[in-house]
Amino acid sequence: MSHNLKSAILVVEFQKTWTERSFFHKLIKKEYESRNVYKNTKQLLEVARKSGFQIIQSPFILDKKDKENYKKIPLPPKLFGQFTANTWRAEYTEGIFDKSDTEVKGRIGFDNTKGSNLQDILKENKIEKIFFIGFTTDHCVAETMDTLLSDGYECILISDCTATRNSKLQKKIEDKYTSITSKQLIDEISNPINLDG
Repeated sequence: MSHNLKSAILVVEFQKTWTERSFFHKLIKKEYESRNVYKNTKQLLEVARKSGFQIIQSPFILDKKDKENYKKIPLPPKLFGQFTANTWRAEYTEGIFDKSDTEVKGRIGFDNTKGSNLQDILKENKIEKIFFIGFTTDHCVAETMDTLLSDGYECILISDCTATRNSKLQKKIEDKYTSITSKQLIDEISNPINLDG
């Protein structure tokens, strides 16, 4: 299991706001369904957990009671009432979260490092290589990758475990970053020779 120590999977906003009946879901529905994002992600996470891989969940939760942080959150999710604390919109999509996962707390921006303890989690666990899944590819995922790449982390997009508004945007991000499929990562996890090489 030691081959997994330096690697982690970061799950960005795999929440019901994106995957069920909301306005935000409509934005990505076509890509999300046509590319089997849910099935691919669930399968990848199951394999990764079995092999002791670190899974970091980074939800976006908008809590009006936390006035200080709520003020700092960007307008679009507030405008449309998405990711609202203590409602189904903030819940993880069924089958994506496990109690063995580590949860990011305090996020206030599209960039998952803003206001959160994500970088502390990465440092504490000596993570050097991060595989990204979640939503949306060109926004929260890409912004977080940019920050962590500039901080010296190796960042890899899992293309078929992410989605955005259309295939053109998706391809643009896949081409911009190092990008692999869930099957390729499952093969690497199952045959760990090159994982940290």
